[in-house]
Amino acid sequence: MIERLLYRMSRLLMLVASVGLILMMVQTVVDVIADNFFGKPIAGNLEIISVYHMVLVVFLPIAMVEWKHENIQVDLFYLMMPPWAQRASLALGYLICAIFFAILARQTWIDAVASWRKNELMMAAVYVLVWPAKFILPVGFGAITLVCLRHFLRSFTAPLSTFAPETTETHV
Repeated sequence: MIERLLYRMSRLLMLVASVGLILMMVQTVVDVIADNFFGKPIAGNLEIISVYHMVLVVFLPIAMVEWKHENIQVDLFYLMMPPWAQRASLALGYLICAIFFAILARQTWIDAVASWRKNELMMAAVYVLVWPAKFILPVGFGAITLVCLRHFLRSFTAPLSTFAPETTETHV
């Protein structure tokens, strides 16, 4: 049940990121049309896209990327290890990642709350509220922390092929 909940959470965050990507594309197209045909671009378009849309697109899908084991993997020495060492390596890696992302989630939460309390703004062509976007980071980091913990626990019981880095090379 917890696995299903984590998977659904990861999918939901991916869906929100997808909506952010679509909004970013639509907003950019509308801005280009408004600028070229009417001479009136959207005020603060660049700031809104960089503060909100890009943050959504980058930080929310990282839990699903980890769930599918599609993060960057270096398997130079991993493939030379015996199976027990591969499993230990994966377990240790997932634990270190979970700790690292938990630290990031905690710190970005502290930063987001501080930004919210002082009502942080970005001054550009228009004023853009920054603090709401800062809450996206701890959500993404918290989600990937949970997925890494799930992988850590499963690395003791699941078949090694479930977690093994995949290679496109054929070994002779």
